[in-house]
Amino acid sequence: MEGKEQKVVILHGFDKSEILKVMKLIKENFQGEDLIFASTTSTSLTWKVKELIDELKKEHEEFKKIKQAKMGNKQED
Repeated sequence: MEGKEQKVVILHGFDKSEILKVMKLIKENFQGEDLIFASTTSTSLTWKVKELIDELKKEHEEFKKIKQAKMGNKQED
């Protein structure tokens, strides 16, 4: 993603149902944006913010590749 800064939402202290509600609200208001969502873990709380965001970006790109590969496989069926 050259030029435009990746949008990352990090949630802390939310339970699963609250996380899903927040994600839905944000997605509704940022339609078409490639958003990264994450919740904190005991490990991530020890990281510097830049390191965490960099790691989340890498994971996000891997998940997108997996999703695209799965979609490609479905079209071949």
